[in-house]
Amino acid sequence: MPTNRRFEFDWLDPAERDTRFWATVDHSMLSGRLGFLYTARAGAVKDYLAGEPLEAILEKYGKKLPETIRLTKRCVQIHPDGRIWGFRGLVPFKHLKEYERIALVQRRTLDEKSGCSGALRQLFDLHPPVKEIVDNLYLKQRKKETVHESRIPLKSIHKRFLNSCRQEGLTTEQYPFCVKNLGRIALFRYLGDLEKSQQQLAAAARFGKAAARKLRASASTGEEIVVTEPFQRAQTDGHRIDAICEIEVPSPLGGVDRRVLRRFWILCIIDVLTRVILGYCICLRREYNSNDVLRCIRNAIVPWKPMVLTIPNLRYPSGGGLPGGVIPKAEYAVWDELLYDNAKAHLSDRTRQKLQDLVGCDVNAGQIDNPDRRAIIERFFRTLEENGYHRIPSTTGSNPSDSRRQNPEKTAVALNITLEHLQELTDVMIAQYNAAPHSALGGRSPLEYLRYFTDRDDFLLRTVPERDRHNLSLLNFSTTRVVRGNVKKGTAPYVEYLGVRYRNEVLVKTPELIGVRLDLSVNPDDMRSLVAYLPDGSELGVLTAHGLWGRTPHTFEMREAILELKHKQLLFYTEQQDPIHVYMDLLTTQKNKGSANKLAEARQVMGNGFPTPPPPQVESQANARAVDPSPIQRSAERKSKVPAVIKKTLTF
Repeated sequence: MPTNRRFEFDWLDPAERDTRFWATVDHSMLSGRLGFLYTARAGAVKDYLAGEPLEAILEKYGKKLPETIRLTKRCVQIHPDGRIWGFRGLVPFKHLKEYERIALVQRRTLDEKSGCSGALRQLFDLHPPVKEIVDNLYLKQRKKETVHESRIPLKSIHKRFLNSCRQEGLTTEQYPFCVKNLGRIALFRYLGDLEKSQQQLAAAARFGKAAARKLRASASTGEEIVVTEPFQRAQTDGHRIDAICEIEVPSPLGGVDRRVLRRFWILCIIDVLTRVILGYCICLRREYNSNDVLRCIRNAIVPWKPMVLTIPNLRYPSGGGLPGGVIPKAEYAVWDELLYDNAKAHLSDRTRQKLQDLVGCDVNAGQIDNPDRRAIIERFFRTLEENGYHRIPSTTGSNPSDSRRQNPEKTAVALNITLEHLQELTDVMIAQYNAAPHSALGGRSPLEYLRYFTDRDDFLLRTVPERDRHNLSLLNFSTTRVVRGNVKKGTAPYVEYLGVRYRNEVLVKTPELIGVRLDLSVNPDDMRSLVAYLPDGSELGVLTAHGLWGRTPHTFEMREAILELKHKQLLFYTEQQDPIHVYMDLLTTQKNKGSANKLAEARQVMGNGFPTPPPPQVESQANARAVDPSPIQRSAERKSKVPAVIKKTLTF
């Protein structure tokens, strides 16, 4: 047979010319005549590409050369999935391309409902601007030129479609104006097909970024690193607690005033494999910062200690708690990778540098606005809310219209639901979660699953070296300052940091250091002192803040707040006055929720003491309390009236 009678397929990839790699068809599903027809077509194409004589193909399958070439061309056309059609193109009555209309649509009578097949596609081919307008409206394209509706109704798109047809010069004798429904049904069908072909764009435009994100995640075929051991990967995030509480502030007129706190944050770290909560931190500010993230990390590393509970009948579950406090091998354990969101507190260079240097883990912020990547920690927060905070009488519910929201501010004051109560409940609820059976772990609790690994002799956990455990300076950050002073004017050498002078005996007696730049290690949890180092790295010693700044415990944020109020001339104090006490007096007089949160935070730093002189026995107790900024390790010694509603232990 001459070669010019064969169709050449040299442009095909060699693998595509080999029918063994073509997309197949289950011909057993084609019964009767359809099955027989498909088998004959497939056999003819195989033999033709294998170089069999055309006479043999005609005799065996009854297919002449033109028919065989037509069938072969169908098989090598490109399918919408990117591959060639292969044997799928041989299925009887299967259309490989859309219908293309040739004749123009004529005016129809009201009773005529047919004869318009392919009319809309023909219109789009003849007038591309009309199709572009429809696509842009549905998919919200060209946003710089068009202000789109949040989700434009299909009827509105149809109106815009008709207007664009008029602008293109179409008359009442032409489609779509010459048919009864003005092309509405065909347009709606086209938009449905457009949504299927452009799933990502349509989901984002019609149903929001969350729907598009979930669609992208569910359609992803990429393989993620499989987590096979505890502490291989952890997740962290912050969540605003859906509950309101109050604090009691001594009144200058005697007794106490009850102040409502605004909702505050809880930050947690969870192990991906075992689902165990490694540590948490409570932040009372409007937004948490990098210091709060580092506090949470520190609490996840340092062994946990149970709080002294003041709520009657509230108990920790047997064997429950956080890993570092109940599993000896998990003390000071650290993880290999940490996933977090793109909040500024997480993305700060200081946070990432501390994680890499002191924890020795990789940090992965992931994609922006993609909480599904941290689904485990997000699911834990939902569990914590539904089984805990949403059951408290002062809950705010999951949204403003939640039926569980019953005037939470008044309820918190009426039932005396205090900050200490919520802190105790939070500690117990997390301990219960770690000790409760988990469906994703085959009915085992997170702590039981972790013990399964730690009890194995061949399992090793990476921990903080013992030499570094007594000084785990996760929160500390470094800065530099020049030593100031003037011997002629009688000013001893000092270092000024954040508006306060720092000295020690060595610095005062070393005037030759004036003008030398020192490295300072600052602990934002206790600004009463800092550690100074000489340019060669030698330690100069601990420098103490001047005056009462060096006596009263306060944090970096409290110092900044005091100096800002002083700069705005809203706060005044003398050398003989304690600025922290003056600051707390100011917060006591202010009646907004923000000042109540700041006051509660200052109270925790100062050991729950107040600047207003309390009765002698209360003052002695306040002075006896040790300063401990960690909400996990702090014990609530003040017993207050506890509402009967929260006397019962909340269980998961």
